[in-house]
Amino acid sequence: MIKTDNQTTISESLAISQNYAKWLWLCAGLFAIRVIAQAISLVFSSEFLPNFESWHGGVLPYPALLTTQLLILFWLVRTARKISLNSLRPRQRIGIIAIIFASLYFIIILLRLILGLTILSEHRWFASYLPAFFHLALAGYLFLYGHFHFRYGLKKAHK
Repeated sequence: MIKTDNQTTISESLAISQNYAKWLWLCAGLFAIRVIAQAISLVFSSEFLPNFESWHGGVLPYPALLTTQLLILFWLVRTARKISLNSLRPRQRIGIIAIIFASLYFIIILLRLILGLTILSEHRWFASYLPAFFHLALAGYLFLYGHFHFRYGLKKAHK
């Protein structure tokens, strides 16, 4: 529950949480679509979906990638649900860490895209635009998650 000050009512707190939650669910949904679409493209060839290799940057073998994606998806759903229900207590320190990580992550993926569109277009990891797009969605989730914590979290009192 958000505890910014004594003036914040329960309904205001819930409205704030739900405003963040809708964007977190959107990012989580985009990531879920990515995980499902890649699995489908492995099994079925479809004119509606890019081929399997388009979803895959090639860094991890697919079983390891899928396991990692499912763990990430579990965390995304868990945290979005807690924020939706206004049951996550925001903490500024978590917000700062998440915002810094999200910013670095976003910059790295943006550089990956720029380099893949220019001087490293022949390198598979840089030229894999589809996975990079979904990495940007994850960076967006982390930024929103961090902003929620930073904006509404209480500073830890020093003793």
